[in-house]
Amino acid sequence: MERKIIPNLLQNSEKIFSLNSLADTYNNKGLKFLEKDDFDNAITCFFQSLDYNSDYAHAYSNIGNALVKKGNYDEAVKMFKDAISLDDNNSVYHYNLGVALTQCNDNKAAAKAYKDCLKINPKNLIALKFLGNCYNNLKMFSEALKIYRKWEKLDKNNPEPSFLQGQIHIRHGRFNIGWKSYEYGLKNNIRKPFKGYYEEKKPLWNGKPFDGTLLVYGEQGIGDQINFGTLIPELLEVQKKIIIKVDDRLKDIFKNTFSGIEIYGEDASLKKENYDQYISLGSLCKIFRNHTDTFINSKFNGYIVSKNYNSKIKDFFSGIKGLKVGISWHSFSGLNGKQRSLSIDDLARITKYDNINFINIQYGNVLKQVKELKLLNKKEILKVPFTDLTKDMNSVASIIQNCDLIISVDNTTAHLAASMGKPIWILLPFSSDFRWMENITPAIWYKNATLLRQTKENDWSSVVDLVCNSIENS
Repeated sequence: MERKIIPNLLQNSEKIFSLNSLADTYNNKGLKFLEKDDFDNAITCFFQSLDYNSDYAHAYSNIGNALVKKGNYDEAVKMFKDAISLDDNNSVYHYNLGVALTQCNDNKAAAKAYKDCLKINPKNLIALKFLGNCYNNLKMFSEALKIYRKWEKLDKNNPEPSFLQGQIHIRHGRFNIGWKSYEYGLKNNIRKPFKGYYEEKKPLWNGKPFDGTLLVYGEQGIGDQINFGTLIPELLEVQKKIIIKVDDRLKDIFKNTFSGIEIYGEDASLKKENYDQYISLGSLCKIFRNHTDTFINSKFNGYIVSKNYNSKIKDFFSGIKGLKVGISWHSFSGLNGKQRSLSIDDLARITKYDNINFINIQYGNVLKQVKELKLLNKKEILKVPFTDLTKDMNSVASIIQNCDLIISVDNTTAHLAASMGKPIWILLPFSSDFRWMENITPAIWYKNATLLRQTKENDWSSVVDLVCNSIENS
């Protein structure tokens, strides 16, 4: 999964001096404030520099850098454009403009900025990477592959270009080459397997049965572990003795579902004599998901949640009459959470129906959003009392179990509901996660999930229209 572009990936120009010494003085003073993350004072100094030299391109660029770090991306774009108007031959200005535009979710304009950067400096590897990502986000997959291959040739010891190519192949059903390339994500910790994986002295499992115990390391986020955990039934048909490490919040759900398997939390310390070989959870895909038929004929029947987990949740639902729809509208992912999330206006359109009880299954601090929603359509999303939707996955699962339908953006909740066998509509951005594939409505991983995709980048209107029409016609 592509990492979020964060402010410290901005690039600095070589030291540039103004013809006015006072302009240099204030610019350098601003840089010192910027190093201390004192953005407001830094910006003040950079503007003071411009008072003495209005053509000081680097001061404009520095203001842009400070604004990006503050999260004021639209304003940063203007500053980088001002710097470029004064010095169009500075590759760093074009690159940083690309970073700011990417944060504004303007992939088309960002791609142009990265291309302009590369015309001046063809060996800017991170600009190549981000250009490929822009093409990927624009669903220009052939162009993205060309850029990633070019990056791969220039940066031969970096496994990331191969990893990103693998995701494109997987989303188009080229599973053999895709999962093989996906394994490159383990070579520089992109996939982030649990602690202990990289220190292993035991043999890495090759997919063949052996007389002994296999340790499966969880990896990445909780949604990834839920998703990849659906391969465990196939794994059990090949290897009988298994130990699995998952996020502590998933231990009970995995224990209920996979009886007879030893389940441990992420930080559990295991004795080396307890197992003989190891593998990462996502690496099971290269063994058990090499053809569309292997998804269709999956042995997984759904995660099991204890029916007696929380009597208060049962009591809450017993008092609700009519259709109960669990809803989750936000992703906190550092990858592309903003693109995956609904606006309050979009959410208000979906939840406006008086004859439907919408149940809050959105994790994280969303109290402000819930209040804004109530002001917009005078309708309150019901919250199950005494539940922690962020830390207590058992409660979340129990709430999902008591709902008639789930509507969710692509986040952990979507994977949990879909993997429990609950009917779910998953709302996807224009260019979604590679596991949702391309141009299909039924989800290949989950038989009960319907995928509703944006038809235009950063525009949820068509998806919300589909949801509303389906509700009104049901």
